Amino acid sequence: MKKYRFEYFASCPSGLEELLAKELADLGATTIVNVRGGVQFEGAHEVALKAILHSRIASRVFKFLYQFDVLNEQDYYLAATDIKWKSLMEVNHTFRLTTIFGDLPFEREEFRNSQFANLKLKDAIVDYFRHHEGIRPSVEKDFPDISFLARIDRGHDKPYMATIMYDLCGDPLNQRGYRIAKTEAPVKENVAAGILKLVNWDPETEDLIDGMCGSGTFVIEAALMAGGIAPSFIKVDRHLHGSGQKQWTFLNYPWLTQDKELMDTFKKLLQEISDSTSSGIEKLRNMKGRISGNDLSEFTLISARENLRKAKLDSVIQLTQIDARVLNPNQNKTLFICNPPYGERLEHGEEEKLKALYKGLGDHWKHNFKGHRAAIFTGNLPMLKVVGLKTSKKHILYNGDIECRVAEYNLY
Repeated sequence: MKKYRFEYFASCPSGLEELLAKELADLGATTIVNVRGGVQFEGAHEVALKAILHSRIASRVFKFLYQFDVLNEQDYYLAATDIKWKSLMEVNHTFRLTTIFGDLPFEREEFRNSQFANLKLKDAIVDYFRHHEGIRPSVEKDFPDISFLARIDRGHDKPYMATIMYDLCGDPLNQRGYRIAKTEAPVKENVAAGILKLVNWDPETEDLIDGMCGSGTFVIEAALMAGGIAPSFIKVDRHLHGSGQKQWTFLNYPWLTQDKELMDTFKKLLQEISDSTSSGIEKLRNMKGRISGNDLSEFTLISARENLRKAKLDSVIQLTQIDARVLNPNQNKTLFICNPPYGERLEHGEEEKLKALYKGLGDHWKHNFKGHRAAIFTGNLPMLKVVGLKTSKKHILYNGDIECRVAEYNLY
């Protein structure tokens, strides 16, 4: 059985792996390896903490613990009972397990059901504590003290390989804490941040207009980037001012809580984020008008305003009720970004309306946004042809399970 010590995995939406790898490198990670849906990296524990606090792209960060080959589910159970679980959690901790299947042959005799594999690992943990402590820990699905991820892949010496990891986050990192009001099919926060990076938006040289801002995710993520505000700033504020609930599950893990030097480093990182948030919001006040959101729906704008208020950005981002097809660019060079409806469940006659929307955007940009840029994020790939403009770049990206495109346009 191999025990990992300083190796981590950060997950992200498919299509953003290279951007995540660059973030991690900038934070001090080494031996970076991109895989589909994330990045494996090495580094001191401080690097993992920085990733959790500062990454705009990561969905979760995991710490590798153990890896071993097994013959079948029963062999998996027996091997797992050999793990010294009391070094990873206390018996009074609640825990949650998630099991995923990775690279496995389609036709196989064992590991055909992830829930059954999850049950075998749970039994191993419970039986270990019963044997060594005389009592067992409890499973908690919603708000556990400790969260583990198990992954089953093809093995080397035996048919299957199990990898056990700590989930260091608890809630996904894309859940920043500002989205209290949702609209239909909102873009995930880290997807929005990733798109802004994919199209190389630079707040120092380019303004930003979101023509269909929905719940405000694009403009909020843009403002955080422009102000140099960490994506974790709301959770940091809750932690520092005593919300009573631990914001990250790693605060229950012995490798952190029993390391005084690491805890001191963590406290310093939190204070740095708190200080930079204040200076970042002040910087954004001086940029007022350069990032704006617009939508035709008043109901949608109410949601966006609530989210902006939660993010403490309501005084620096302007929202307007207007049709995206009549918006004008700012005097500065401007990026017009939008996430128009995909039309997943079109009723009779609605397809023509959707075509008119996409074509209208293209026509409007062609005539009114010369010298500026535009970008569309959509899961309706045929509609990109309806826009009627030549793309300068296209990026494949997934919003949940939906395969999408980010189409960039340089407008001349």
